Amino acid sequence: MKKLSTVVLFATMLAMLVTSLFSVPLFFTIPAFVGGSWLMQKEVGALGLNSTNNLGARAAFDHARVMFAKAMLDKFIEKYGIQAAWNHAMKWANSLKLSQNEIRSEVQLTTTSQRFIFGVTTVQSSSGASGKFNTEVPLNQQDSLCVTEYGIFMRDPASATSTIDDLNTYADVATYATANVQTAINGTFYSHGNFRMTVNNDIVIPFRGLFNHKYVPQTQNLAVVAPATGIQTAALNQIRGAEDGFVTCEPNIVLIGSKNYVPEIVLPVSLAAVEASQRAVLIFRGILAQNSTVIN
Repeated sequence: MKKLSTVVLFATMLAMLVTSLFSVPLFFTIPAFVGGSWLMQKEVGALGLNSTNNLGARAAFDHARVMFAKAMLDKFIEKYGIQAAWNHAMKWANSLKLSQNEIRSEVQLTTTSQRFIFGVTTVQSSSGASGKFNTEVPLNQQDSLCVTEYGIFMRDPASATSTIDDLNTYADVATYATANVQTAINGTFYSHGNFRMTVNNDIVIPFRGLFNHKYVPQTQNLAVVAPATGIQTAALNQIRGAEDGFVTCEPNIVLIGSKNYVPEIVLPVSLAAVEASQRAVLIFRGILAQNSTVIN
């Protein structure tokens, strides 16, 4: 009963949002959202708040337009005044080129620091780096991203430019075989570390535990050596890239390419051990608005 009431309440709120944006009568939107969400919640939760559900994605898309309008509202107040500003802001938001997108940032891990900062935009570098890794996808300065979810992962590439390794949500014994690395990742990093973010010196995420991103799958097959070739095969871990390791970002954060974002991992102590090229990976997912910022 509690689950049902939560689904109905959330679906009703989304129905009211769609009604306000598109002037669709409530007696159409409320039954559609409540009925659809209840039918799907057994599989993916209320409205499927991830990238695998079209209804949830549509709600995120509609909400993103409102967030983009709010982000630029002060500019329209200066030009049109308070009363007319919101209509102009929404008209501008509706004119944007919007798409589902993601940005990816990576930081080299060490045993000498308790803080690791990610470079989000094209002009920012992660801590300890002078440039970008070849697998990073930064946010352009002229673009904005309304973040609906984000994930924090671990990877152990063979070199600085390798692309044959997997993203991991925990340290399995086949990939992270060096002494103390497994406990450093599973314990110090994922179980006791936290994520925080500031923008222009304003703290927007004070503390969110990395334990939210830890996922130890049901199947954890050890790596084996193929008899015919003598080559060690990769560990086969059950993972669904569309969901596992990601958490929702509600209230949404709008990443604006022209601002200074400092997302960072904070650990209680330094890592006891790391592999040679071991990195943490931060992926923001959401709705991208191209050419939506003013670069100063």
